[in-house]
Amino acid sequence: MQGWWGASYAVLWALVVVLCIVVVALARQIGTLHLRLGPRGALEIDDEGPVLGEAPEPVATTDLGGREVVLGGPGEAQLLLFVSPGCRLCDQVLPSTSALAGRGRLAPYVVTDVDTEEAGSAFGVRRLHAPVIASRRTAEAYSVPGTPYVVVLDELGVVTAKGIVNNLEQMEGLVDTAVARARQNAGQRTTSL
Repeated sequence: MQGWWGASYAVLWALVVVLCIVVVALARQIGTLHLRLGPRGALEIDDEGPVLGEAPEPVATTDLGGREVVLGGPGEAQLLLFVSPGCRLCDQVLPSTSALAGRGRLAPYVVTDVDTEEAGSAFGVRRLHAPVIASRRTAEAYSVPGTPYVVVLDELGVVTAKGIVNNLEQMEGLVDTAVARARQNAGQRTTSL
């Protein structure tokens, strides 16, 4: 091969080498961007769910074991995880609920908007270490847009964090945000006295 055929093959091979170098450089840049952005936080939208900084009306109900439970209101700080049967994302975050709540000194509650029988068959056999509450009224009172949805209440029943969570990291971030806001709110209350 001589002449212009040889030159065209040489140019094509040079272009292939340059394209390979560009692809490797772009892959490296995408990796750098991925590391820089990191995992995304929980989706905390202002006009969905209960209003941040306000205390929703307490809801008195019973858990699957028949024990009386009050969600919201003054008392213990609470982590409310709203779930649905058959929700794959709910299944992923459910096992960590009590551990994360304990880390933030919160009382964990799992709330579902189905009847008691369906909730018992879907969640009753699991070892959640958190009371399971079957109450459509509670989901409506907290204006839950979808599941899995977390609402964190401080000891006065004020919403300190809320949002849709898709994984453990987002739930962890939401609890950390709630603890930080609760500390800030407590500091503001003591300085105003």
